[in-house]
Amino acid sequence: MKIETKFKWALTGFLVMVLLNAALLTTIWVKKSGNRDGRSFRDNDRNPNVIHRYMQRELQLTDVQTDSLSALRKSHFQEMRELRKELNEDRRSYFNFIMGDEADNDQKRDSILTELTNRYNLIENMFYTHMTDMKEILNSEQQERFEQLMRETFLHDRKDGSMKMPNRNR
Repeated sequence: MKIETKFKWALTGFLVMVLLNAALLTTIWVKKSGNRDGRSFRDNDRNPNVIHRYMQRELQLTDVQTDSLSALRKSHFQEMRELRKELNEDRRSYFNFIMGDEADNDQKRDSILTELTNRYNLIENMFYTHMTDMKEILNSEQQERFEQLMRETFLHDRKDGSMKMPNRNR
């Protein structure tokens, strides 16, 4: 085969690959930008008030309820940030223990695992308290809708490993 023919085939192959890549990237971009629910919108603009507006609209909250829920959420997330930081430090300690020379020390392993378990239990208990406190601010109708929203958000969408806000364009 002549060098010119090889060059033409290589150039043709290169152009075909470029076109296929462009088509694939365009498809991915169009599909991703078409999926604009409450959670993805929030992630894109990083505006913490989006969730408050969403809940206010969905639950028909009063201004007082909105302010109360906002204060609860702010406090909760500050506490959780600290606890998660401590949990990550405990995980690092456990990992360092596993990789270290004392990895066969059962007593130390049990101690670190107990600390990890206690920290995780504290986080789960704080989540329970937070959800209970939020429900106390709501009336009975709002509580029913709130429970439905939480089920849709936390349980239903976790099947695929993600947590998306339900798309509610009303």
